[in-house]
This record gives sequence, C-alpha cells and structure tokens, in this order.
Amino acid sequence: MEKYKFMHTIIELAVKNGIRYIADNPKRGIRNLLDLGEYFASGGFQKSFFDIVHEILINEQSFYYDKIEDIVKNTSHDIIANFGINIGYNSFTYGANIIREKEKELNYKIPWTIVFDFRKVKEEHLTIDEISNVIEKGKSVGIYCYIILLDYNDILADLCPIIKNNNDCAFSVVISPRIITEKLIFSISGITNLCFFIIIDETVEDELQNSISYLRKEKCLYGGCYYYNNDNFSFITEDEKISKKLLSMNANFVMMIQKPACSKEIFKNIYDYIYKSRFKTNSPAFIIDLYGDLNRIGNIISEIPKKSHFISIDTIGQISLSNLENNTKYNIRTSSFEEILNIIS
Repeated sequence: MEKYKFMHTIIELAVKNGIRYIADNPKRGIRNLLDLGEYFASGGFQKSFFDIVHEILINEQSFYYDKIEDIVKNTSHDIIANFGINIGYNSFTYGANIIREKEKELNYKIPWTIVFDFRKVKEEHLTIDEISNVIEKGKSVGIYCYIILLDYNDILADLCPIIKNNNDCAFSVVISPRIITEKLIFSISGITNLCFFIIIDETVEDELQNSISYLRKEKCLYGGCYYYNNDNFSFITEDEKISKKLLSMNANFVMMIQKPACSKEIFKNIYDYIYKSRFKTNSPAFIIDLYGDLNRIGNIISEIPKKSHFISIDTIGQISLSNLENNTKYNIRTSSFEEILNIIS
C-alpha cells in the first residue's frame, strides 16, 4: 500500500503538470505526457497501449491532437487528472496486477470492471450500503472501474455519495439528457472521478442541447452514447451522420452499446469498424464499443483464457453474465462476492 501511495503521488503530480503543458503547447505536451506514461508502463497491456498510441500520433494531422486539446481546454483539469489516473494507473496497472495475483491465488476469473445495470426502476432497489459493499469487495480483488447504466432512471443524485467516497475508482454513467438538470449538476460538484455518456436520442434534441450546455458550463467530462441494433447501425458506419451529431454535441468521444436484439454479425461488423476508426486521421471522435472493448481489455489483463469478462448487477441485485440480459440465479443479496465471481470461471 505504501508503494501504491508513493507511485500514485508521483503520477498525479506529473499528470497535472502534463495537462497544464498541453494547454500551452498541445502537440508537444501530448507527446511529453505519452513519454511519461511509457516510463511508468510495466505490463503487457500498458506497453501494447502505448505502442498503438505512438502509431496513431506519429501523424501530425491526427484528429486526436484536436480532441485532446479540446478536452483539456473545456474540462476541469482535476477531473481529467483523477479520472485518467483511476483508469490508467488504478485500474489498468495497479488493479490489473491485483487481478492477476488473485486469479492465481483463488483460481477463478476476475473481471476488470463491473456494470451496474440500473435502467429498470424497481421498488426493492439496492441500498447505498449494498452497492458500496460490492465496490469495496471489487477493489479488494483489483476492480477500480465501474459502469452505471441509468438511461431514464433518475437516481444519480442518490449515487453521488458512493462515487465521491470511492474517489480512487473511475465511474462512467450512461444517462438520458432528460435527467441532466442544473440541480443534478450542482449535486455532483466536487466529484472528480465521474464521466457522463449522454444518450443520443433525436426525439429529445432540445433536452440534449440543454444538458450539453450544463455539462460544458461546469467543465464536466462527457461523451455521447448510442444504442445500436440491426435497424439503426448505419448511424455508426455512415461518417456524415455521426460527425454532424457529435459536432453538435461538442463530444470528443462516444460509446456504442449493442442492444439485445442485435445480431452477432452486426455486432462483429460494428466492432471491426470501430476498432479501425481509431487509426484514422479524420474520425469524428474516439469511438468505444462497450461490450467489445470490455472483452478486448479483459483478454489483455487476465491470464485466464477463454472465459467471460462480463458481469452486471441489476436494480435488485440479480447477476447477469451476458449483455443479452440472460440473468443467472445468483443475487448479491443471497450470494457472497466470491461465489458470484466463481460462476464466471
């Protein structure tokens, strides 16, 4: 723990200085921060990541320079630093090492992130203590990244104490623009480990623009989110459509989420498209595929091959091992955390 604190302090100071340098001299600052990351990189995941980034940024016209500059200029530097360190160091370095050690010790699979699927509103919702206990147990085995799917469920204000109390974790929240109000933004004031993914929905265009205005005014970290299936996937593959929407949102990154009804073929085609888009010089944004990237990163971090990397917990504690909503018989209220992890092995 002492070594972790020492390394975390050094990285935090270096990252904050690097962010300030990017604001003054974007291209040189980005390269310097990249060199810093390579210096601290220790595992296969980190080295692989920085090799890819070098390949991308070798092109002076890469859209990443503009995107990173925009994020630095329009987002709280404290949020960029804390969220970035929580992902890059706490999750992908420190946490990844714990995951590998625990997998050897306990002989079962450990996912690198847990999804809280709170999209369905139910009376017997998990309590703050129950959610906090899951995160505490998760950190004990190296899980420092959590994704919360809310969509139209208006409970983010209730979750803020949990997010704030776990300031060493990175929380990503998928949420409808209808939920984002000035009152909500006020409730997250001071939280530096939270990133919003705003659902792209043409039926709520006014609410979308209002929510973006609130987020940018308070310098929050945010991107877009798009649910896709067999009927609407062309929005992703037709660059003009997605470019116009992301430009209107001032969004530098976007998360794509496969709907249950989406075929495996479409899912594979979309993920291949997204992966290749990261090497383009003119992509409209950095594109993430939630389930595809979750699995890809899990395969790099974990040393247990050919096992599931996905685990989600719904509103009442039911466990699912598939993004297709195939629930198991397990529930965090009746099963231990160790039992739940053991079922994915």
